[in-house]
Amino acid sequence: MDLIGRLIPPKKIDSVPKTAQWLPGEGGGAWFFIQKEESQFRIQRFTPQGIMDCDRVFQPSGNSSSFEPELKFEVKHISHCAKVQVSQAGKNFTFLYNTK
Repeated sequence: MDLIGRLIPPKKIDSVPKTAQWLPGEGGGAWFFIQKEESQFRIQRFTPQGIMDCDRVFQPSGNSSSFEPELKFEVKHISHCAKVQVSQAGKNFTFLYNTK
């Protein structure tokens, strides 16, 4: 099994933002980029090859509005184009995509 692009992050391609974080996965990992937009968060997901396959504005859930995307964080499982979970400084944060 090729672990690069699954469990081991591949080399970050120019199309992937420098601050994007790698989420490893057995079937295939993904790069996640998060930026704050007023009271919401834009989250983009990129394939190991650098192709953006998700670009959505997410609502913070609970205390997630205090998340600081410019500080170090780790994307957690299960994260996808409808729900993204991260940890930062010992706190867990959840972001939900609202289709309304």
